[in-house]
Amino acid sequence: MRELETVIKSGSAKGAYYLYGADNYRTAEAFGRLCESIVPADDTLNIHSFQGKNIDIDEVVEACDALPVFAEKMLVTVCDLDLEVNKVPAAKLKPLIDEIENLPETTVLIFYTSTTDICGGKAKPTAANKKLFTAVDKYGSTLRFDMLTPVQTARLVEQRCSENGAAIERAAAELIGTRCRGDLNFAMNEADKLSSYSAHITKADVEMLTPENDDTKAYTLSDAIASGNVTRALDIYNRLIENRTDPIYLLYIVTGSINDIYRARLALDSRRSAENVTEDFGYSANMRFRVTNAFKSAQKTTAKRMRHCMEVLLQADLDMKTGKGAPETILENAIIRISGK
Repeated sequence: MRELETVIKSGSAKGAYYLYGADNYRTAEAFGRLCESIVPADDTLNIHSFQGKNIDIDEVVEACDALPVFAEKMLVTVCDLDLEVNKVPAAKLKPLIDEIENLPETTVLIFYTSTTDICGGKAKPTAANKKLFTAVDKYGSTLRFDMLTPVQTARLVEQRCSENGAAIERAAAELIGTRCRGDLNFAMNEADKLSSYSAHITKADVEMLTPENDDTKAYTLSDAIASGNVTRALDIYNRLIENRTDPIYLLYIVTGSINDIYRARLALDSRRSAENVTEDFGYSANMRFRVTNAFKSAQKTTAKRMRHCMEVLLQADLDMKTGKGAPETILENAIIRISGK
């Protein structure tokens, strides 16, 4: 990122770039600033933009070979080219690979993702995307934008509020970071909204004005279950059910979260880190916040207790699937059993 900042500020972009990752907000922001440093946005003569869906590789290569018109650079951009979906034959892809290796000095080619995951939920590009990605990595520059942790998001929220002329308490910023679950679009929108509401933003302001989605509440429920706080757990559960959250889906989310906490607790007992757990269990980049949150919750529980939680949730799953009662009642009884243990 520091290298990209240097390139943007100096206007020295050259060759090919690949900007991608789970954090669509930062990817889009970096893409926009990089493009602006190469060619002004209103210079339509020297910008060629392509969408990955039904892309014509020959047209991309032709655009790359064109000379700039009354300008120093020609900018060619390709958005969301997922070769797992766009089955481009190797023979058709080869001219683009060759073009990346031999780009004219006057052309800058940028691949970027907006809604596409070229890694398929893994750490590295999928097999179909690897050849193109490797070519850019070898002859140009690649940059991955992973989801930020709640603490990292909080810092950006504080910065955004400051730019808006408002101050936000650290606890309030961290709460936004937790509630947004890595979605910086949501976090920045909330920072703007809260800045308009007050010049000094407190945690109470965030609790009152920032929405908490059902998934976030479900993870909060899991934390209450893991810590044995039955009153808090039932309060969160009842609010979710009142909001018409599907109890079967809720069981799925809670079981996954409790499993994360169980792994984190075992890691702590074995003196292993969050990075070890992320790698050992194959958490994708956009799911690493789950490990971070799990380690926080794991500090309030024991491995024995987490085993008990998983056993009760397994039984609840079997009871739901075999029709032994209303799903809402089965899950509520399970929460009481494991929260009160």
